[in-house]
Amino acid sequence: MVEDPKGEPSFNYNTTINIPLNLTVLDKKSNVVSGATVLVYDENNNILFQGVSDSSGKVTGTLTVPTSVGNITIDISIGGESISQYVSLDSVLGINRTIRYEVNLPATQIADTDSDGVPDDTDIYPNDATRSTEVTYPAEGVFTVAFEDSYPSAGDADLNDYVIQFKNKEDLNSSGKIVRLKGTYQHVAKGAGYRHQLFIKLPVDVGASITYKLTQADGKVEVATNTVSVTAANLKSGYQIFDDSNKTIRGQNVHPGDVFKPGFVATVEIVFNAPVERAKLGSFPYDLYAYVLNTKQEIHFPGLYKNNNGTDKYLDNTGFPWAILVPGAWKYPYEKYDIRKDSESGYSEFNLWVSSGGKEYKTWYYDVTNESKVFPVPSDSSLLGYLFLSVKKFAIFYAMGLVIAGGIAVYFLRKKQSLVA
Repeated sequence: MVEDPKGEPSFNYNTTINIPLNLTVLDKKSNVVSGATVLVYDENNNILFQGVSDSSGKVTGTLTVPTSVGNITIDISIGGESISQYVSLDSVLGINRTIRYEVNLPATQIADTDSDGVPDDTDIYPNDATRSTEVTYPAEGVFTVAFEDSYPSAGDADLNDYVIQFKNKEDLNSSGKIVRLKGTYQHVAKGAGYRHQLFIKLPVDVGASITYKLTQADGKVEVATNTVSVTAANLKSGYQIFDDSNKTIRGQNVHPGDVFKPGFVATVEIVFNAPVERAKLGSFPYDLYAYVLNTKQEIHFPGLYKNNNGTDKYLDNTGFPWAILVPGAWKYPYEKYDIRKDSESGYSEFNLWVSSGGKEYKTWYYDVTNESKVFPVPSDSSLLGYLFLSVKKFAIFYAMGLVIAGGIAVYFLRKKQSLVA
């Protein structure tokens, strides 16, 4: 049974969307199925979510995907029996489904070394019962966050006042709760005279231990690895990732002719004192924000805070944001080049994306139409050398070694069955 809510989300310049996931797994006789592994992945086989059905047969979570992703796959596996469903994300605001097996489920027990309910062949941490999977944002490469720092006044829309490349990884337990959050952040541009700091707020109800390290782009240590304990109140008020932006980068990286000089790299690992519900933590990129030292103002992504009249606190009076999240090592505009003006923009599809309410030209940030208007950020910036590897495992792939023509080949078999909705 499919009860996916449909509609069009409000456009606020976000390039990712969060989709609530609510599934119920039943057997052939409509009895609930507990202990089924549920895996959701995108068109490129990147894991978006993994969980295990509870005693009520339910699996809940949130998928964070770029708005350009058109389809996802839901795979469910138990006792060697797997079923799959392909879901179009066109106008989908949530995924609410009851999924029924149409075969008798085997009683065969699958190896589960740590007894967390996730079979060893799909458990990224088969010897650690506290976590079973990891989800990486993005699965490959980095995201870029670009800030305009004149809040509450409207900015000049060159989106280079304070620019950060980053990547996050979550470790989840078998119930889909987050037990660990890791981030790697690099300062890549500073096109403004103002000074900034980078923070993250996590509105959780538990404390955590945080391990932090700060290095220069070449790996030279600025702040040695250290671990501190923090309270829930500390996390709610904001944890500092970067100090004064005048001290974390050697060049501006915003003018024609500038030689790219990558800034400092911070690695942050947060281990929560108890597993955290997605509804409490929030979804990627969480509440990552800039604090402007000169104005004593915070700058957040749109969609998180409202004014008293219900309007978005972080969209200006023209509806433009002070912070934007862009997939990849984004080539932001040169200093004083307004991305909204055709004569100054290197992205002719940007305004088309905006005028369509985000429905068209969803990958405008990959299509540079005038290289002379954007800063040539290297696609292989030094941050990539610091990024943790994402382990890709898929719950319904089974490896078999076969000897063929004197060589060994590995074949992956996926056993699928049509779903009855």
